[in-house]
Amino acid sequence: MNQVFVSLVAVAGTLLGAVLGYVFQRHSADRSERKAAVLAYTSAVTETIRGQQDWWHRKDENPEGPEHRAARVEAHRLRGVARQAINGIAFYVNDNELLDLAEATFEAASDVHRAGSREELDTKSAVARELLRAFIHRASNKVR
Repeated sequence: MNQVFVSLVAVAGTLLGAVLGYVFQRHSADRSERKAAVLAYTSAVTETIRGQQDWWHRKDENPEGPEHRAARVEAHRLRGVARQAINGIAFYVNDNELLDLAEATFEAASDVHRAGSREELDTKSAVARELLRAFIHRASNKVR
Protein backbone atom coordinates (compact mmCIF):
# COMPACT_ATOMS: atom_id res chain seq x y z
CA MET A 1 0.00 0.00 0.00
CA ASN A 2 2.88 2.31 0.85
CA GLN A 3 4.46 1.76 -2.57
CA VAL A 4 1.16 2.56 -4.32
CA PHE A 5 0.88 5.81 -2.38
CA VAL A 6 4.49 6.77 -3.22
CA SER A 7 3.88 5.96 -6.90
CA LEU A 8 0.71 8.07 -6.97
CA VAL A 9 2.51 10.99 -5.37
CA ALA A 10 5.34 10.64 -7.90
CA VAL A 11 2.91 10.57 -10.85
CA ALA A 12 0.94 13.53 -9.47
CA GLY A 13 4.18 15.49 -8.93
CA THR A 14 5.32 14.74 -12.47
CA LEU A 15 1.99 15.82 -13.94
CA LEU A 16 1.90 18.98 -11.84
CA GLY A 17 5.46 19.81 -12.89
CA ALA A 18 4.60 19.32 -16.56
CA VAL A 19 1.49 21.49 -16.31
CA LEU A 20 3.29 24.27 -14.45
CA GLY A 21 6.18 24.13 -16.90
CA TYR A 22 3.76 24.48 -19.79
CA VAL A 23 1.93 27.41 -18.17
CA PHE A 24 5.15 29.32 -17.44
CA GLN A 25 6.59 28.59 -20.88
CA ARG A 26 3.38 29.75 -22.59
CA HIS A 27 3.36 32.96 -20.53
CA SER A 28 6.96 33.63 -21.52
CA ALA A 29 6.22 32.94 -25.20
CA ASP A 30 3.19 35.26 -25.13
CA ARG A 31 5.30 38.02 -23.63
CA SER A 32 7.99 37.49 -26.26
CA GLU A 33 5.41 37.69 -29.06
CA ARG A 34 3.96 40.93 -27.65
CA LYS A 35 7.45 42.38 -27.31
CA ALA A 36 8.35 41.42 -30.89
CA ALA A 37 5.14 42.99 -32.23
CA VAL A 38 5.78 46.24 -30.36
CA LEU A 39 9.42 46.39 -31.46
CA ALA A 40 8.47 45.69 -35.08
CA TYR A 41 5.94 48.52 -34.96
CA THR A 42 8.31 51.04 -33.38
CA SER A 43 10.97 50.20 -35.95
CA ALA A 44 8.49 50.49 -38.83
CA VAL A 45 7.19 53.87 -37.64
CA THR A 46 10.71 55.19 -37.13
CA GLU A 47 11.54 54.20 -40.70
CA THR A 48 8.24 55.70 -41.92
CA ILE A 49 9.15 59.05 -40.38
CA ARG A 50 12.58 58.89 -42.00
CA GLY A 51 11.06 57.93 -45.36
CA GLN A 52 8.53 60.76 -45.17
CA GLN A 53 11.32 63.24 -44.42
CA ASP A 54 13.33 61.94 -47.35
CA TRP A 55 10.28 62.27 -49.60
CA TRP A 56 9.86 65.90 -48.48
CA HIS A 57 13.53 66.71 -49.09
CA ARG A 58 13.60 65.12 -52.54
CA LYS A 59 10.40 66.98 -53.47
CA ASP A 60 11.88 70.24 -52.17
CA GLU A 61 15.06 69.72 -54.19
CA ASN A 62 13.45 68.73 -57.49
CA PRO A 63 9.70 67.98 -57.65
CA GLU A 64 9.98 66.48 -61.13
CA GLY A 65 13.17 64.51 -60.55
CA PRO A 66 13.57 60.74 -60.41
CA GLU A 67 14.87 60.97 -56.82
CA HIS A 68 11.53 62.48 -55.77
CA ARG A 69 9.58 59.67 -57.43
CA ALA A 70 11.85 57.02 -55.90
CA ALA A 71 11.52 58.60 -52.43
CA ARG A 72 7.72 58.70 -52.82
CA VAL A 73 7.61 55.01 -53.76
CA GLU A 74 9.85 54.11 -50.82
CA ALA A 75 7.75 56.20 -48.43
CA HIS A 76 4.62 54.36 -49.55
CA ARG A 77 6.38 51.02 -49.08
CA LEU A 78 7.46 51.97 -45.57
CA ARG A 79 3.92 53.03 -44.71
CA GLY A 80 2.76 49.59 -45.83
CA VAL A 81 5.29 47.96 -43.52
CA ALA A 82 4.08 50.14 -40.64
CA ARG A 83 0.44 49.30 -41.41
CA GLN A 84 1.28 45.60 -41.26
CA ALA A 85 3.06 46.16 -37.94
CA ILE A 86 -0.15 47.72 -36.59
CA ASN A 87 -1.86 44.46 -37.48
CA GLY A 88 0.72 42.68 -35.33
CA ILE A 89 -0.11 45.00 -32.43
CA ALA A 90 -3.81 44.28 -32.89
CA PHE A 91 -3.15 40.53 -33.00
CA TYR A 92 -0.79 40.18 -30.04
CA VAL A 93 -1.65 43.04 -27.67
CA ASN A 94 -5.19 43.17 -26.37
CA ASP A 95 -5.46 46.90 -25.61
CA ASN A 96 -7.74 49.16 -27.67
CA GLU A 97 -6.19 52.35 -26.30
CA LEU A 98 -2.74 51.14 -27.32
CA LEU A 99 -4.06 50.30 -30.79
CA ASP A 100 -5.64 53.76 -31.05
CA LEU A 101 -2.31 55.31 -30.07
CA ALA A 102 -0.54 53.17 -32.69
CA GLU A 103 -3.00 54.41 -35.33
CA ALA A 104 -2.56 58.05 -34.27
CA THR A 105 1.22 57.68 -34.36
CA PHE A 106 1.04 56.09 -37.80
CA GLU A 107 -1.17 58.91 -39.11
CA ALA A 108 1.19 61.57 -37.73
CA ALA A 109 4.19 59.80 -39.25
CA SER A 110 2.42 59.45 -42.59
CA ASP A 111 1.65 63.16 -42.66
CA VAL A 112 5.25 64.38 -42.33
CA HIS A 113 5.82 64.74 -46.08
CA ARG A 114 2.91 67.19 -46.35
CA ALA A 115 4.85 69.93 -44.55
CA GLY A 116 4.89 73.27 -46.35
CA SER A 117 8.23 74.44 -44.98
CA ARG A 118 11.35 73.17 -43.24
CA GLU A 119 10.02 74.43 -39.91
CA GLU A 120 6.72 72.60 -40.42
CA LEU A 121 8.66 69.46 -41.39
CA ASP A 122 10.57 69.67 -38.12
CA THR A 123 7.33 70.23 -36.18
CA LYS A 124 5.48 67.33 -37.84
CA SER A 125 8.48 65.06 -37.30
CA ALA A 126 8.68 66.05 -33.63
CA VAL A 127 4.94 65.40 -33.14
CA ALA A 128 5.26 61.94 -34.71
CA ARG A 129 8.31 61.10 -32.56
CA GLU A 130 6.53 62.32 -29.42
CA LEU A 131 3.50 60.13 -30.19
CA LEU A 132 5.88 57.22 -30.78
CA ARG A 133 7.49 57.89 -27.40
CA ALA A 134 4.03 57.85 -25.76
CA PHE A 135 3.25 54.59 -27.56
CA ILE A 136 6.49 53.03 -26.32
CA HIS A 137 5.76 54.12 -22.75
CA ARG A 138 2.26 52.61 -22.80
CA ALA A 139 3.33 49.48 -24.66
CA SER A 140 6.18 48.79 -22.26
CA ASN A 141 3.61 48.08 -19.56
CA LYS A 142 1.98 45.46 -21.79
CA VAL A 143 5.10 43.52 -22.68
CA ARG A 144 6.68 43.21 -19.25
